Amino acid sequence: MKNLKIKLLTILICASSIGYAQKYRTDNKLKSKEVIQKELQFSTNSSDNILVVDNVYGSIQIEGYGGTKVIFEVVKHVYADSQEELERGKQEIGVKTAQKDGAIYAYLSSPYSKFDLETGLFEHREFNFNSRRSYKNREKRLYKYRLDFKVKIPKNTSIDIQAINDGEIIVENVHGKLLIAHNINGPIDLNNVSGKTDVNALNKDINITYAKNPTEESWYRSLNGDINVKFKDGLDAAISYKTMNGKFYTNFPVESTSPKVVKQTKRVKKGTKYKIDSNKHFKIGNGNVHLHFDQLNGDAIVKK
Repeated sequence: MKNLKIKLLTILICASSIGYAQKYRTDNKLKSKEVIQKELQFSTNSSDNILVVDNVYGSIQIEGYGGTKVIFEVVKHVYADSQEELERGKQEIGVKTAQKDGAIYAYLSSPYSKFDLETGLFEHREFNFNSRRSYKNREKRLYKYRLDFKVKIPKNTSIDIQAINDGEIIVENVHGKLLIAHNINGPIDLNNVSGKTDVNALNKDINITYAKNPTEESWYRSLNGDINVKFKDGLDAAISYKTMNGKFYTNFPVESTSPKVVKQTKRVKKGTKYKIDSNKHFKIGNGNVHLHFDQLNGDAIVKK
C-alpha cells in the first residue's frame, strides 16, 4: 500500500461547548434538509485504494459492493431559531471531496473546518477560521447541523473514517487492506469485513464480525464501552489485553504467555532499562498475529 500519511483531527472545543452540542435539541426549531449526491472513481482498480471520511456531527455508513464507483449520498440537516441563521447554516455547511494518489477524501466543509490535500489532514474548530477577532470574541455559529454519510465503495477498498458527535459508524461487506474507524460519542459496527484493523470508540460499544481473520497486527480500543469481536475458526492470535475495570471473555481455547519485555533506552546517563509490560498476554492457536485490546471500563468478548 502506498505510504499514507496519518491524518489529524483537531477539535478545539471547551468542555461546556461539547456538553451543549451533545444535549442540543431540535424540537421547535426551524429545520432544513438537503440530500447531496456525488459519484467518484479511483484512477486505478488497485487494492491500495482508500476512502477517507471526516465527519463531526452525524453518522457514517459504508457499504462494499461489486462496482467500481464511489457513490455518496449525504443528508444535510440544519437547525436554527431564526430564518436568517437557518439560511446562513444552509450556505456555510456542505460536503467536499478530493482525490490524490489512490485516496478519495470526503469531509465537512464549513468556516470552522480546514482540509489540506497535500498532507490529508482535516482540522475542525468551533469558531470561524476566518475571524480575526481575539479567541474569546471570535464569531460563533448560532445554528446546529449534522451530516449523515452513506457511501458505497468497491469492496476491496481500504477505509479511514472518523466521526465525533451524534452519530454511529456502520461498515458492511468491506474487505480492504486497512480498516480504520474512530468514533468519540457513538458506536462502531463492522459486519462481514476483513483487513488490518484499528478501531477506537471512546464512549460506546464496538461490534465486529469478520469474514476473514486479520493477518496483520490490529488494535481495538474503547474507554467506556464493550468490545465484541466475532472471528472465524482457526484464529491464530497473540492477545494483549489492558483494562482497569473490565474483563476478557472468549470461547476460544487460550494459552497463557509470558509478559512482554520492553527495552527502553533513557536519555539520562542510566544506561538501558528493561520494563515488564503490565498487559495480560495469552495466545489463541499459534499466536501468529498480534491483537491489542485496550479498555478502561468495558469488557472484551472474543468469540467464534
